[in-house]
Amino acid sequence: MYEASGTMRLPMLWPDYERDRAAVWARLSEEAFATAWAEGRAMALEQAVAYALDAPVPA
Repeated sequence: MYEASGTMRLPMLWPDYERDRAAVWARLSEEAFATAWAEGRAMALEQAVAYALDAPVPA
C-alpha cells in the first residue's frame, strides 16, 4: 500500500513493522515467503483488503 500510494511508514510504526516482519520470517521458509510476497504484490487493493478481512486473526 505504501508503494502504491507513494507514502512511507511513519517512524513510530517501525518497531511494530520490524517485530511483525521477524515473526513472519520465523514461520515461513524463504521460498514460502517469496511466493506469498509475490502473490500479495500482484493483488489489487480491493483484493488485498478482502483477503485481509477474511483471514483469521493470529493468536
